[in-house]
Amino acid sequence: MNRVWWMSIILAVSLFGSGAISIVWLRMEISATAKKCGNLEDQREMVARELRELRGRKSTMLRPSVLAQLVTGRLTIPSARRTVHVSEREMYSNGQSGLARKDELPQRKFSVRR
Repeated sequence: MNRVWWMSIILAVSLFGSGAISIVWLRMEISATAKKCGNLEDQREMVARELRELRGRKSTMLRPSVLAQLVTGRLTIPSARRTVHVSEREMYSNGQSGLARKDELPQRKFSVRR
């Protein structure tokens, strides 16, 4: 009886010891995972900040006043000489309901003064 008693005590201590070691191991794994999650959240915040900054730059660059400044001197309203007026009948003169294809149009040469 004494021998069975000692064996059950040793078995109980070893079970509790292995359980305690596994709990410590799980806590260490949880801590490592939490640290990785924290690093990923920091990186996500940095990327989100950069994205907000880029969106702000884009919206600034697409403002009409900024676009007008970018094309100043390069983009102007064409003169009356360079304006071509086409009637609806001329557009559909090929007998098709759509526009004429590029290869179907007559070749015209334009001279542009500079």
